Amino acid sequence: MKALNFLTSRKTVLSLLAAITLALLEAVLVPQREGAGGKLPAWLEKLPGPLRETAGFLGLDNVVGSWWFMLLIAFFGLSLLLSTWNQFLAVASQLKRPPRPDAVPDGVRLPGDLAGLAPRLAQAGYRPSGSSGEVHRFVKHRAGYWGNFLLHLGLVVAVIFSLSYVVTQHRVFLRLVSGETVAPNPENSAEILGALRFRRPLPAQITLERVEPSFYPNDKLAGLGSRLSLKQAPGGAAQRVEVALSDKSQFGPFLVYQANSFGRAFLLEFTSPYRQGLARERLLIPYPQRRDKAGYGEIPLKEEGLVLKGKFYADPQKKGLKLARSPLFLRLYRGQELLGVASLNAGGLGNLGPLTVRLAGEAWWTDILLDGSRGTSGIFAGFAVILFGVLFSYCLVPREILVREGEGELYLRHSARRFAQLYREEFEAIVGEHRNTKEGEP
Repeated sequence: MKALNFLTSRKTVLSLLAAITLALLEAVLVPQREGAGGKLPAWLEKLPGPLRETAGFLGLDNVVGSWWFMLLIAFFGLSLLLSTWNQFLAVASQLKRPPRPDAVPDGVRLPGDLAGLAPRLAQAGYRPSGSSGEVHRFVKHRAGYWGNFLLHLGLVVAVIFSLSYVVTQHRVFLRLVSGETVAPNPENSAEILGALRFRRPLPAQITLERVEPSFYPNDKLAGLGSRLSLKQAPGGAAQRVEVALSDKSQFGPFLVYQANSFGRAFLLEFTSPYRQGLARERLLIPYPQRRDKAGYGEIPLKEEGLVLKGKFYADPQKKGLKLARSPLFLRLYRGQELLGVASLNAGGLGNLGPLTVRLAGEAWWTDILLDGSRGTSGIFAGFAVILFGVLFSYCLVPREILVREGEGELYLRHSARRFAQLYREEFEAIVGEHRNTKEGEP
């Protein structure tokens, strides 16, 4: 019993809620793996080895998927579940319990009997809800008594499905290039796993077939959509799905989302005195955000100890953001030293310091998210139940009128769960109409 009282005490609930709030605040203020495309955040990579291992064990880079956050949610859910059951028992008992015989020792006195008053109460929405001797209870909006219970129930549903999300979290980030088929693996994707390291089988093959951005006249992004072809098993039938920023799709156990990042991928072929044969590198550049601004990107050439930087404009005439044939501008650096510059069109050659570079091709790239986590729909369902609880509590406020029968007269007492003064006028109108009727009788 002591354990039950401890779990349902206000101090325990508030302490757990404060701990969860602080954890979520930490997740907002400290860069997380999800914000880094599933990769280790920069702050974590800079830590010394022991500190990095400790931070990883504590899940500071993935708070909502950590073991301790799962325990917090579990205890909070158990506490709310017990409180909700207590709320249910309390409301059910209140609705069944008859009024006490001494519930109306005094009150507003009216002439007449209950038979004459009952129709007027019914007309105002008050229904009989139990009697005890000469005392009768009439209630308006009985459903409003369940408001607090629904609030608790909604919280329980949201917390339970949040726990499900924390346990089953499996999010896979992929950067895809149009026209290329990839088999998701740790080298070309980044995963975020929940507290129990639950992992769903990934698609065997994914092909990005098309990327379609659109823009408003003021250069703001109007829409971004992609078409994908996925295979669950090698050699199996391909399933096409289309996604957009506001439109997800389903593939097997995963929801497929379009991320808000895209650009152009430039395939560069070059000869280098530091390598044998023809070398290839892919330069991914984010799409320009304005017609008069370029998109920038760079790749390190480790064998040469050089950095290759590039930029391009969506439209060389800078008349809009619709893609037009635009050259790729390249610069080659060794540290801060500029070794060479070149401007290449598709198939063109250029010399950059010790390198001879050819633009072999270009295509769209974009980021796609595969989400195999479970519980998101339940969380929103919990919020919907909470909304109903608020509506029941504040729009269907339960009001009671207790009536005690005397000798040729009645004694009335009015009460409301909340906003009592606001609903007092309603009670006075009922009393006034009854008095006027009795005074008009011969």
